[in-house]
Amino acid sequence: MLLPILLLANLPVAQATASKNQALLRCNVTYAGSTQIVETSVSTDPYVAPIHDIGGRFSFKAVMIGDHKKLNYIKLYAYLQGRDADVPIHQATYKDPIQIGRKMRALTPINYLYAGEVERELQYQCFLGLRQQ
Repeated sequence: MLLPILLLANLPVAQATASKNQALLRCNVTYAGSTQIVETSVSTDPYVAPIHDIGGRFSFKAVMIGDHKKLNYIKLYAYLQGRDADVPIHQATYKDPIQIGRKMRALTPINYLYAGEVERELQYQCFLGLRQQ
């Protein structure tokens, strides 16, 4: 009866070690002088990645698909929020091979996107590395 208790006691340590080695995508998204940090972990389903509201004018979505061994692709989406529906204005794809360093490194340059009747500006830059805990 003592063995199961010892296995459960070691479970949090194993989970902490596994989460420490997970890839993390961190995007700094700026609109109207305000910056939001959008963080994304690896997933196997692109449809579960949340869409983030950026200042009530834009939406931003970051998708990182793969498993604990390899990233298959990263896709970044930007939308202009419309009255009836969001309008896609940008999509960037990064495919295998994607190198993940221990420290966060720039994956993208600073991107400047312009959309809407008065050409509002959205900026973003994404960094990729291992989750630090």
